[in-house]
Amino acid sequence: MTRVGGTGISGKNPYGPTWTTGTKQAESLGKQVQDELFGKKKPRELDTDDATLTAQLVRLRAFQKKLARLAGDDEDDYAIALAEGTIAMIDARGKVYVGKRFLLTFADALDVQVGVLAHEIGHRPKRWADYKSAAPRTREDLERLCRTEETYADYFAGRALAELGLRVEPLCAFLAAVQEQPHPEYFSAALRVEVIKDGFADGRRKHELRKKMFPELAKRVSAKHDLGNG
Repeated sequence: MTRVGGTGISGKNPYGPTWTTGTKQAESLGKQVQDELFGKKKPRELDTDDATLTAQLVRLRAFQKKLARLAGDDEDDYAIALAEGTIAMIDARGKVYVGKRFLLTFADALDVQVGVLAHEIGHRPKRWADYKSAAPRTREDLERLCRTEETYADYFAGRALAELGLRVEPLCAFLAAVQEQPHPEYFSAALRVEVIKDGFADGRRKHELRKKMFPELAKRVSAKHDLGNG
């Protein structure tokens, strides 16, 4: 998840006083884990009252459809909303909140915008129910789970950029700039960059093979063409 600072794990027990026994309590714990990972307070949504912002959102929504397909999901599983006080974050329903300041600052950096959006979609809310069967028992377990989840999203972001024929270096530089301090929910910026690059290398191999073997399919997922599901 790409957030503004100050959203780390609380020092309080996130599970409440009775989380150790019982099926009902285990199911509740699973929900609490999802809330801790992805249920952060949502940023305030904003109206789109600027032509530049409108154009940015229209472009991103086109990529949202491509990214959903690359993730193996339906196009309608995700939505984009303009927000304040965040870079980007996704909620349990698949709504991606994209920060106004971020969009304006990186209006000419398509690789960064799509990379950030790909990271959020890479979290794939449909998959979050899996955490009910892998519920952590300590704060350290929860932080470890957060790092694993972020790794999934980073790898997908790199792979998606390659599949779309975009560059990976701008996203890596952006990540290194915004994650200056260590955080228990994330691996180091240097390690995350390596994960993104590994995903990119994997995506590039698949992209080149697809262009050679299935040129029409390559067009369907490329950055310059969108042939829909058809």
